[in-house]
Amino acid sequence: MLVLSALVFGGIFGWKAFVGLQIDKAMQSMKPPPVTVSTASAELQSWSPMIPAVGTLESMQGVNVTVQLAGLVTELHFDSGDTVEAGDLLVQQYTANDKAQLAGLIAENKLAEMNFARAQELRAQNLMSEREFDVASTDLERARAAEADLRLRIEQLGVRAPFAGQLGIRLVDVGQYVEPGDSLARLENLDQMRVNFTVPQREIGAVAAGRPIAVKVDAWPNETFAGEITAFEPRIDDDTRTITVQGIIDNPRGQLRPGMFAQVAIELDAREDVVTVPQSAITYSPYGDSVYVVVDPSRGEQQASVKNTFVVTGATRGDQVAIESGLRAGAEVVTAGQQKLRNGAAIEVDNSVPVSNQAAPVAGNN
Repeated sequence: MLVLSALVFGGIFGWKAFVGLQIDKAMQSMKPPPVTVSTASAELQSWSPMIPAVGTLESMQGVNVTVQLAGLVTELHFDSGDTVEAGDLLVQQYTANDKAQLAGLIAENKLAEMNFARAQELRAQNLMSEREFDVASTDLERARAAEADLRLRIEQLGVRAPFAGQLGIRLVDVGQYVEPGDSLARLENLDQMRVNFTVPQREIGAVAAGRPIAVKVDAWPNETFAGEITAFEPRIDDDTRTITVQGIIDNPRGQLRPGMFAQVAIELDAREDVVTVPQSAITYSPYGDSVYVVVDPSRGEQQASVKNTFVVTGATRGDQVAIESGLRAGAEVVTAGQQKLRNGAAIEVDNSVPVSNQAAPVAGNN
C-alpha cells in the first residue's frame, strides 16, 4: 500500500511539474505585442550661440492716472480693464461753479473788447490820451487772460487718457473727493514691451543696439518672443560687474504683461552645428538622460525594436534640445510612447500625429 501510494502521488506531482514546465516554455516562446510609438530623426542643425540672462518686463508707456486739481468726481466714463484711446475722457469733476464764473468772464471780455474798439477810434481822432488808451488795452488783455485761465481750469477738471492703452482696476467712485496725486487707475500700453536684464562684463562685446534677442516667460513656456537690444547703460555696476541692457519686444496679442520674469538669450553672430531631437524624445532621470533609439529590423531583427541610449543634453530652442554626446545625426528616436517601452521592446511606428519640433514655436489659436 505504501508503494502504491508513493506511485500515485509521485505521478500526480510529476504530471503537475511537467505541465508547469511546458507552460513556462510556452510563455518564454511568446513575445509581447509590439508597442505603438511615434518617432523622429535626430537632425544636424546650425545654431547661433546665445548668452543667457534673466530680466523683467515693463510696458513702453505706463502711468497712474491722477487728477490735476482737487475736486468732486461727478462722472465716470470708464470701467476696470477698459481699452481706451489717447484723449478719451475718463473722469469728470465738478465744474458748475467754474462754468457760472466763466459766463461772467465772457461778458467782461466782450465789454473790454468794445471799450478797446472805442478807445482806438478816439485815439485816432486825438480825443483820448495815450495813458487812457493803454488802460483800455490792458483791461482787454486782463479780461482775455482771466477767461483763458478759467477755461483751462475747467478743462483740467476733466481727466483724459494721455495715451492709448489698457486700464487696470478702477480706484475711484462717483461722489468721491480726489486730490492731485490720488490714483484713479493704472494705464498701460501693451503693444510693445521693454525687457531689462544684465549680462556679465566679459560679454560686453556682444551688447550692441539692434542685436536680436529671444525672450521666454513662464506663462507661455512653449512660445519664444523675438526682440532686439535698443539701449544699455554706459557704466559697469561696481558691485556685480554687470552691465544693464534694455530691449524691445513686440506684443501684438497682449500676452506679455509688465512685471513678468523673463528668460533672455542674446543671439551671437557665430554659428555651430549641433545634433537636435524633439524635447519629448528625452527621458529625464536622476541617473542620466536617455532616448530610445529605433533598431532597424534589417540588422537581424524580425521587427523594429528599441535600444535605451544615454545622452548628454545641451541647450534648448523651442521644442528642440541639443545632444552634446551619445547620439548621431540621422538616428531615429522615439518621441511618444516611451512609458510603455523597455530595452529591446518591439515597436510599431505610427507618425500620423506629428510631434512639434520647431526651434521657435508659435502658439496656435484655440
